[in-house]
Amino acid sequence: MADTIAQTVGRVQRLLHSNTRTELDVLAAAITDTTTPTVAVTYVADGIRNGSYISVDYETMYIHSTNDSNLTVQRGVQGSTAATHLINAQVDVEPRFSNFQIFEAVKDTIRSLPENLFGVSTQSVSYAGTAGDRAVSATLSNGFTRILKAVRTPRDARDRWTKVNVRVQEYDGDYEVILQDPPEKAIDVRITYGHPFVTSSLLTTTNLVSDIKMSESMQDIPALGAAAALVLAEESLRLDSHGAGDLRSEQSIDVGARARYSLMLQAQYERRVSQEARRLMAQYGVRDQAATSALFPTTV
Repeated sequence: MADTIAQTVGRVQRLLHSNTRTELDVLAAAITDTTTPTVAVTYVADGIRNGSYISVDYETMYIHSTNDSNLTVQRGVQGSTAATHLINAQVDVEPRFSNFQIFEAVKDTIRSLPENLFGVSTQSVSYAGTAGDRAVSATLSNGFTRILKAVRTPRDARDRWTKVNVRVQEYDGDYEVILQDPPEKAIDVRITYGHPFVTSSLLTTTNLVSDIKMSESMQDIPALGAAAALVLAEESLRLDSHGAGDLRSEQSIDVGARARYSLMLQAQYERRVSQEARRLMAQYGVRDQAATSALFPTTV
């Protein structure tokens, strides 16, 4: 089953919180606008105090003061955006990493995936059967790196799909698929091509497979890269005991422990990238007619 970016955020949380616990609360009333400075919670968790942070969905709030279950907050802090929230929405109290932080790290990881990983799409292009015929396919505007396979419709019911030679030429941002040998009659050519991942719009609802065009086997990679980056950045905060509680004592964490865990995550990330690059190489290879270099690195 294909993950959304929101589900990838959940993967990262499992990697980061496997041995820690974050205090939780829930909203006692819905937040219906993006400006109200008052938030009501149900359980009044112990960690809710002046100067602390809470994370609700993908918004981070700073608590100025508390009055029993009513909190006076500053909305949309630390780069997050103020939003509306439903009643009973989960409130993370002084989270080790806010949902917004993880969301941003996941997006950064997806945008910086190495070029030896790429999306694969298939497009059918029709040719009328005239000399020099060529066709433009809007689907290729997702981007283009290489032709992986091109086959034409069978000549008759007993024939098979056969390989044909095509090349791709860019014209004003579109990619035109040109048949090298003029067909003797109207045919359809099924083109399988590699292209960069589609990262123009990365929302919590964006699907890694159908929208970004990752293969299903790659879905763990963004979570590993994001977790490695977050843990490494957190090492510098090890001695900051402001957010430490009985369930999350900083004294139990050795100096460098987080950096070592970050390196372990990074090594796993690089291993998975290498595995997926080799899988693409084995599955598709590289055609001589590719529009880009046939060099195909298998490690980051």
